[in-house]
Amino acid sequence: MQNETQKFLQLATSAREASLMVTENEKEIEALEREASNFGFKKSQNVREIFNAMKNGEKTYFILKNELGNNVYNILVQYPTGQINANDGHNNLVANPNYQTGAILILIAKDNLAEIEKGEKSLLKIVGLTWKK
Repeated sequence: MQNETQKFLQLATSAREASLMVTENEKEIEALEREASNFGFKKSQNVREIFNAMKNGEKTYFILKNELGNNVYNILVQYPTGQINANDGHNNLVANPNYQTGAILILIAKDNLAEIEKGEKSLLKIVGLTWKK
C-alpha cells in the first residue's frame, strides 16, 4: 500500500507543471529525497542538469533554499508551455519536456518557502501540485 508521499509522487509524475513538496524543516528534506530517489527521481544540482533531465524525459528534483533565482524561475514558468529557454551562464539552452516520462519536483522547507514568498517572485503561483507535511 502506498503512503501519502508515494501517492503524491505518482501524481507528480504525470503533471504538466512542476510539483512542490514542503517540509517542516530542512532535516525532513533528506527523507523526501530518499523517497523521491526510490520513486525514480534524480537530483539536479544546477540548471544544466535540470535541462538534461527534461531533454531525456527523466524525473528530476532539486532543493530550493531562500532564493528563487531567475533561471530556475524562468524554467518553472515555461515548463507547462512545452518549451523552455534559459541560460546556464555559458550557453543558451532549449528543452522540450516529455510529460509522459519526465517530471520536475521541488523540495523546500516551509521557512525557506516563506522567505521566497516575501520576495518579488512567488513560487506558489508557478507550481502545480503542492504537498505539505
